[in-house]
Amino acid sequence: MTAAAAGGRGASQDEGEPWETPCTRLVSGDRDEAEQIITQLYLPHRLDLSGSAAPLRMEVSGLRLGALTASRLTYGRRVDLRTADAENFHVNITLRGRAASRSGSGEPVATGPGEGLVFSPGEPAEISWSTDCEQLCLMIPKACLEAELERLLGRPLRERLSFDFAADLHSPLGQRWRVVLDLLVAELDHPTDIGRNPHLGRHLEGLVMDGLLLGQRHSYSGAVTRVGPAAPNPAITRAVELLEERPSEPWTTSRLAAEVHLSPRALQAGFRRDLGTPPMMYLRQIRLRRAHQMLKQADRDATTVRAVAVSLGILHMGRFAAAYRSAFGESPSDTLNRLV
Repeated sequence: MTAAAAGGRGASQDEGEPWETPCTRLVSGDRDEAEQIITQLYLPHRLDLSGSAAPLRMEVSGLRLGALTASRLTYGRRVDLRTADAENFHVNITLRGRAASRSGSGEPVATGPGEGLVFSPGEPAEISWSTDCEQLCLMIPKACLEAELERLLGRPLRERLSFDFAADLHSPLGQRWRVVLDLLVAELDHPTDIGRNPHLGRHLEGLVMDGLLLGQRHSYSGAVTRVGPAAPNPAITRAVELLEERPSEPWTTSRLAAEVHLSPRALQAGFRRDLGTPPMMYLRQIRLRRAHQMLKQADRDATTVRAVAVSLGILHMGRFAAAYRSAFGESPSDTLNRLV
């Protein structure tokens, strides 16, 4: 999918052609052009500007990570938006202001800051944006999310995947997923190497999909969260070896399970039984130990804490620093700068 041209009728872009770079910002004051930009990013729709005489100032900062499309979107005035039937899964998280959204023939649901909705394929949507409304908008291709769900289940899907409309961001899993979404927002505001590094991008894409499938209610929630039988020891041993050998790779539970020919539930049960911790928590422990070793041995004039963290697949520097201090009693920079 290509983005609308940045030239003509008032559209502007920070630099380069639209979506040539991993993170791009577009601005438009023209309704037709604003519709074209968002249609090419997400899906066909129409804007209704009859509710206000205020000028339109659509701003969208967008990012592509693998198959995932993410953006911060605001219109700078009240607008009503109606989409065509969705072909993919869409998630809208209100960052500021208010929105009222309807999926298909359902009742409208109002959302404020920190609240979100999951739009399943097959229905049109109607969304009203307040003047100050800004939303994080995600699009995940239907085929990709269903393939990820099949990996989590360890079997093909037998019926359509559909989500409850209102997202739960307050449950323990919902709060963990919100951390991932906050990382996306930070990347949209201040782009880093995540958008340019395919390993980091795939890792973040996997975290978004797994967080959605594990943290939000849908037609397969019971099957996904049901604990399977414990895995045989050799498979868990091999999984541990893979994490130790390749800690920088963008591992997810489903990908690791596929590597050792287990279902994700069996892998999780085996890690709990043999190691007392989930596989991704075990991976974080490996990365922390490796970071500690690398920082102790590094030349402080030739490397940085961020460079070490990125080389190990660590994306969130704030959480890394907190976990590092908890594990080793000092900050990563203290370890790097210590004189031996």
